[in-house]
Amino acid sequence: MPLFSIAKHGFTSRSHQQTTRLSTLVISLWIATESVFAQGDAQDLFFYELGTTVFTPDTTVYTIVEKQPEFPGGRQALENYLLANVRYPSEAKKAGVKGRVFTSFVVEPDGQLTNVQLLIGLGYGCDEEAIRAVNAMPCWAPGSQSSRPLRVKYNLPVLFGIDYPKAKVR
Repeated sequence: MPLFSIAKHGFTSRSHQQTTRLSTLVISLWIATESVFAQGDAQDLFFYELGTTVFTPDTTVYTIVEKQPEFPGGRQALENYLLANVRYPSEAKKAGVKGRVFTSFVVEPDGQLTNVQLLIGLGYGCDEEAIRAVNAMPCWAPGSQSSRPLRVKYNLPVLFGIDYPKAKVR
């Protein structure tokens, strides 16, 4: 085998030809992926850098998805959890306060609850009790779109002094 061969641009060694081909391949792949990423969804970008993959996670919080997040065991299990774990504050009992405290939280792709917030409160200790009960909940089944788990915002009313409505059976 000859040490040198005549290439398109003159005399080069084999190792130089292989390096040139590899560089051309890397540049071609980079140009091809740039044009694909420019057309694609910016939330799902993958960057390839000499054998390493860096993933940019989707931090968007969705409100409408194909499959909503769900408490383990479903709606009835959620009602049972709230009935068993929410304590009616004595201040609210004395004042005769009844109603709903509206809470909001994000169900993460791993089922954890984050960003628990009070949307509409009643006062008299009910607001703090609703937040405490939500923070103590177990992990949920995450919401998803096209079978891909996502961060989903969920609004949950917590009832004080009134019963949860019975589900209609069809």
